[in-house]
Order: sequence, then structure tokens, then C-alpha cells
Amino acid sequence: MRGLLALGLAVGAHAQPTSLRQDSIPPLPDSLRLYGGTLATRPPLPTFSVPDGALRLTLDEAIAVAVARNPGQAISALEADRARNDVTRGNAGFLPTLDASAGLAGSRSGAFFSRSDSTGASTGSVRSSTVLDAALGLGVTLSDGGLREATYRRLQADARRLALLADADAEALALDVSTAYLDVARQADLADAFAEAVVVSEDRLRIAQAEVRIGTAAEIEAALALADFTADRAALLRQQVQLAGSRAALGGLLALPDPEAIVVTDSLSLDAPPDLARLVTEAAEGNRRVRSSQVAEEVAALGIDQVRSEYRPTVRATAGVGLAALDSGFLPPNAEPIIGPDLRYGITASIPILDGGERRRRLQNAEIALRQSELATDALRLSSRARAAQLAATARGFRGLVELETLNERIARENVRVALAQLRLGFISPVDLRLIQLALVDVRVRRVEAVYQARLAEAELRLLAGELLPDDRLPRTSVY
Repeated sequence: MRGLLALGLAVGAHAQPTSLRQDSIPPLPDSLRLYGGTLATRPPLPTFSVPDGALRLTLDEAIAVAVARNPGQAISALEADRARNDVTRGNAGFLPTLDASAGLAGSRSGAFFSRSDSTGASTGSVRSSTVLDAALGLGVTLSDGGLREATYRRLQADARRLALLADADAEALALDVSTAYLDVARQADLADAFAEAVVVSEDRLRIAQAEVRIGTAAEIEAALALADFTADRAALLRQQVQLAGSRAALGGLLALPDPEAIVVTDSLSLDAPPDLARLVTEAAEGNRRVRSSQVAEEVAALGIDQVRSEYRPTVRATAGVGLAALDSGFLPPNAEPIIGPDLRYGITASIPILDGGERRRRLQNAEIALRQSELATDALRLSSRARAAQLAATARGFRGLVELETLNERIARENVRVALAQLRLGFISPVDLRLIQLALVDVRVRRVEAVYQARLAEAELRLLAGELLPDDRLPRTSVY
């Protein structure tokens, strides 16, 4: 008889490969009569449904929306645009200057004497004049010791540096979106695990209720089953709250008007393993922040060239034409001006001789800034390599863990199916079923966490290698 029952259990287990529900068990009523009172089996719970018209996005689509709409990313991009607008030959001092000027000047002067003339009045003289002129002046720097060239190259390098920083900020935003997106998928998978536990607990409660009805089990069996069923529903509700919060966090990164109006369509699964060794190697040189720091070294070196150019002479040529009106009076109405053209030209050369040591001080500070930039690049490169090695080890470890937990989950699910059938036949106790059921929930949680950690490690590793957000998906055209 035991052999026939075992054979029946095996056949029953293989006959339901995709569901844990035992449909032959009587349905569960809305309430049960236990210990002389009536207890609700399904008290109403709040729902966390997705709003109508919610965006259904893949991970790549979510990243594209965030890069295009996130205000923080827009600020970084505008800063790079500002630096790019500064890269002009006029800003560096290569182009000539043309100035227009106009002026009105008057003077009144005189001398008075104490001696008197034949009439007894004091003698003296008073002179007054008025000059009105307008002119155009053209000036051009012929030589400035290389200051213009150094300034122009420094503007170009600074634009490249800020462009790389803007791209690095966009890539960091892509990592934040990836983390939030994968967290939503993780919370959804965990909710499925708790929902599966609710199904098992409901079947157990249905079995206990049927046994109490026919008199083969005491009421306490149904009461314990109801308590576990309610506890599993509470766990599912808590997980749904976590899922709603994760969805809102993702919507906030995407700058959506309704942060909860988003549905993730990519599942939390592992793709083909990346070339971890190559990514670790690229983390030292492909990292956009490392590249930006390298350009900062170039900016600092050009700052030294700018200061050194101040030790050399500056030659500037000027030319101008004007029109002047000269009147011997001070003001109209008795004006009789003399009008004539005015041509001005000249070449000036200057070289600073003594400035109290200011140039030497600024040159020393520029050299210190260069050394600081070099040390900052070395520190960033070292930290990127160390972090990349750590992430590669994490990714390898969690990928191996996923394989083990996938096998454990398959075994645990079969154990639950068999245990439910054995409970109906009285071969195991409800406590045994509960332990087996919790083991399935635990292994599902462990597997989801392993997949999540592996995906996060690989995403951050691609960030360090400068491959998380390719150039063709950046929000603007790069200038480097």
C-alpha cells in the first residue's frame, strides 16, 4: 500500500510541473468558524496597482529617458556647452580690436593782476576753449610671448575636460538608473516569491479546513494554517510596498510627472558573461573620469605656459582716425569751431621689469597645480583598478552562486509539490510542510539577490571601463 501511495505521489508531482496549487482541494471560504467564533480568511488589503498610461520601458529606454530629462544631467551638459563657447580666437586675444570714442572737453583759464590802469580797474587776461572729437581706433597685438597660443590651447583643453565630465555624469546617471531599474525587477521577483508562498499557505489552509470538517483534524490545525496564511499575506503586502517605493524612485530619476507611472519590461536575468579581464584593464584608461583628469593635467601645464609668456615682451600696433572740432570759446552761442581730421598710429613694445615677485609666485602655484593634477590622475587610476578588480571578483562569485541557487530553487519547488501531496495523505505534519515552504521562499530570495548583485557589479564595471553609455547614446556631440 505504501508503495502504491508513493507511486501516486510521484505521478501527481510530475503531473503539475508549473503550479503548486492543489485544485482538487475544496475551495477556501471567506471565513472559518474556529474556537466558537468566525474569523475572516481574506481581510481586504490595500492595492498598489500601476496608474493608467504608465510607461513600459526596457532598461536601455529608461536610461535614454533619464539622460534626456534629468535636470542634474542638463546642468552638466550646459556647463560643457559654456566651456565650448569660450573656445574662440577672439577670447584668446588673436583678433584685432576696434573702438569708437567721442568726447567733449572745455577749459577756462586766466591771470589777474593787482596793478590798475589809467581808469583804475585791474588788468588781466582770460582764455577759454572747447574741443569736440570723435574717433575710431584699431589695435592689434603683434607679439605677446606666446600668451595667445597658450590661452587658446588651454580653452580647448578645458572644453574637452568639461565635456568628459559631462559624459561621466551622464554615465553615472545611467548607473543610477540601472540600479533603480534592476531594483524594481528584484522587488517584483521577490513579490512573486511571497505570492507563491501565499498560494502554498492557502492550499494548506484548505486541506486543514477540509480535515476539520470531516473530523480527522482538530481546530488548532486550521487555526495554525490560518495564522501562517495571514502572515504570508502580510509579508506579500510589505513586499508590494517596497516594490511601489522602488518604482517611484526610478520614476524620479526619469523626471516623470507621476513617478509611479512606470513599468519595467526587462526581467532580472543574467546575460552572457562579459569579458571581465578586459573590463578590468580598460578601467584604468577607458574611464571617462580618468581621461578628464588627464586633460586637467594638460590644462595645468598650459597654465604654466601662460605665466611664462608674461616674461617676454609684448608688441602692439594701433591706428585710428578721428574728426575734431575746436572752438576758442567755452560754450555756444558764439561758437566759431575749426573742424579737421585726425590720424593716429603707432607701435608700442612693453616688458615688465619689476612686479614685486607676482609672476614668480603665480608660476610656482601653476607648477604646484600641475603636480596636484598628476597625483589626482594617479590616485583615480589606482582606485579605479582596485574597484574594477573587486567588482570582477564579485561578478564571478555571484554568477556561480546564481547557478547553485537555481538548482536549489528547482529542488525546493519539487519538495513543496511533493510535501503538499504528502500532507493530504497524512504522511507529514503541517509543521514539516511549513519548513519546506519557507525553504522555497528563502532560496528564491537568495537567488534573486544573487542575480541582482551580479548585474550591479557588471554594470559598475562597465561604468569604470567607460562602456556603460556608448558615445552614440550621449546627450550631445562630444568635443574631444
